Amino acid sequence: MSAASAPGDTEEAEAGPSLQALVERLADEGFAIADGIVPADLASALSEELRGHIAAGRLAVAGVGRDDAFRRDGEIRRAAILWLDAGTEAERRLLAMTEELRLLINRRLFLGLFDFECNFIAYPVGGFYGRHLDRLQGAKNRVVSFVTYLDADWGEGDGGALRLWRSPDDHAEPAATVLPKAGRVVLMLSEEIPHEVLPAHRPRHAIAGWWRINGA
Repeated sequence: MSAASAPGDTEEAEAGPSLQALVERLADEGFAIADGIVPADLASALSEELRGHIAAGRLAVAGVGRDDAFRRDGEIRRAAILWLDAGTEAERRLLAMTEELRLLINRRLFLGLFDFECNFIAYPVGGFYGRHLDRLQGAKNRVVSFVTYLDADWGEGDGGALRLWRSPDDHAEPAATVLPKAGRVVLMLSEEIPHEVLPAHRPRHAIAGWWRINGA
């Protein structure tokens, strides 16, 4: 059952769906968007944790690419990240949920997802990420992408929307435009769904992660 779209959203978010419903939509559409997957208290705890890391200067400037191709390019991406390490109860709660999602995705899509990695990501005012796929060149190491948002009072005027297209060859209007509201989750097929983050008009906080296949 779907809720009406929030202002600024062009893709409806499921209202309080099961994880199974989220995975079914991923299988049907290549991406899925749902509200309330991450409970409000967990989103708040993760937000406080991230803000503490920012205040302590623990985040690193985010780059693009990997190994010899890795670079920090402010023309493509302007954000900072910190990897989660399951060191807090809030992180462990989130990772338990992503493990449940991994099992459901494997049963439904037969992808053989093996492990999951994720990071906090903080966009400053003006921060953005140009259109891209989540795959890394030369490796099939990201198969399904996961994003959840941590800002409870985000509005349309705050910018920072996520825009998604249905395929790398699709350059028409986005299939979905998603405001980064706390507790909202987005899943997408990493190698198939191009996406971008529009410039944020206030600091924007999220967690982004990827399920990978064994040995990749």
